[in-house]
Amino acid sequence: MEIIFLGSGGGRWTTLTQKLRTGGIRLHAEKRVHVDPGPGAIVNLALAGINALRTDAVFVTHSHPDHYNDAEIMVEAMTRGMRTTRGVFAGSKSAVVGVKDIGPVLSQYHASKVAKLVTLEPGMHASVDGLRVKALPTKHSDPTNVGLSFAFEEGIVAYTSDTEYFPGLEANYADARVLIINVIRPANKRIPWHLCTEDVIKILHEVKPELAILNHFGMTMIGIAEREAKHVTKKTGVKTIAARDFMRIVVDKEIEVSTQEVR
Repeated sequence: MEIIFLGSGGGRWTTLTQKLRTGGIRLHAEKRVHVDPGPGAIVNLALAGINALRTDAVFVTHSHPDHYNDAEIMVEAMTRGMRTTRGVFAGSKSAVVGVKDIGPVLSQYHASKVAKLVTLEPGMHASVDGLRVKALPTKHSDPTNVGLSFAFEEGIVAYTSDTEYFPGLEANYADARVLIINVIRPANKRIPWHLCTEDVIKILHEVKPELAILNHFGMTMIGIAEREAKHVTKKTGVKTIAARDFMRIVVDKEIEVSTQEVR
């Protein structure tokens, strides 16, 4: 299977400035899944040479624009221009049905063309078009936010989404072969609802994936993310890299990393 980063940025100011792209993550195996299609997802797919119509499922972990902005246009792609009912839209309760003043992220018109809507809650196991997924707990300002664990033939790929550290967080990623960690700030410069580099070190002292990927960088991570990843590797012994826009990771018997040059 293949993981493609359509952006390595996150948070309000990175999103507004587009210092890093914010198009989310693609997971390509038997099914093609788009996770957290933030601003620029559809544009970045075109730049990467990926046919947006070849999308089988869209996942939105929570109802913040850097995670859902392009969700409706991805549904339009998945449904072949809204001409056929197909595909899966899965996400947090806020994203799918709305909670108080948060969400939902799809209009009734767009939701009507999705073959299956799945509301994910922490601890829930689901089969999404044959792909086994588990929703993971988080601690975030959208209280319904979920992390995701995808079970592929090649191993488990887990994604923290946005969360601050809480006791027991590590247990959710124990079986991950690849762990994608949203890290908005470096060192110990933590802010509420998000992880910083020191939190990642704490997690990886307990969890030993084959590869950890730092992702979703706020402004203070720009230019130093690779340095932070090397620091994490040194402190934990876990191979850790920093995501880059249009980075591709092939997960097979070995894990190979490459970056596509686009203009």
